Amino acid sequence: MSDQLESIQSHRPLTDVVFERLRDAILDSRLKAGQWLRQETLAQELGVSQMPVREALKRLVAEGLAVRIPYKGVKVVEFSPEDIVDICTVRLVLEGLAVRLATPLITDEELKRLKENLREQEGYTSQDQIARRRQLNTEFHLSICQASGRRYLVRLLEMLWRWFPSVMLYEGAFRQEELLSARMDREMREHWAMLEALERRDAQQAEEETRRHIRNLSQELTEVLGIPKEVVKLLETL
Repeated sequence: MSDQLESIQSHRPLTDVVFERLRDAILDSRLKAGQWLRQETLAQELGVSQMPVREALKRLVAEGLAVRIPYKGVKVVEFSPEDIVDICTVRLVLEGLAVRLATPLITDEELKRLKENLREQEGYTSQDQIARRRQLNTEFHLSICQASGRRYLVRLLEMLWRWFPSVMLYEGAFRQEELLSARMDREMREHWAMLEALERRDAQQAEEETRRHIRNLSQELTEVLGIPKEVVKLLETL
């Protein structure tokens, strides 16, 4: 983090460069979980003014890589393995329910948009496209849940998605190039299986495919985020 950005020759906005430098430092653990991100200190280390750092910190918070503590500042997000698995466990139960409830209610137009979403996702396979793929993944899942029409259930799921550090999972997966293709293929197969069950109006199968997808995600968490396998065993029983 001590190298400055003065020598970077790029037409990209400085805020983007600062954001990516800080994001990479978090994902590489050079900035540790729970570490305070002091605007003035970071600006000095990176050799820039405080304005691009301030904007980059806002983006880190929006991406779920940092949290803003009122009257104290911004620090790197910290999740214990148990925290992450707990979020996955609740998501498995609630999202499975939401998909089951959505199956008889989802409209043909909504199904069409889901199909377009998956086709677009399939086109994003490189590191510089990861943010858009992650956004589409979130939209795919939450759009199905919203079709359930259960307002409070949807609110809970939206909250879970905001909490879950999906950026860490996606970025981690993209950094393990030897496993990347298999993971992306699995993700798309499971998404298409969910959509096909919805199109058949098979609520039980749609819920089952959703739960299988989230269980497989938990397996990736053990690999990408280094979560001990014994911590995720609860998900296998649900």
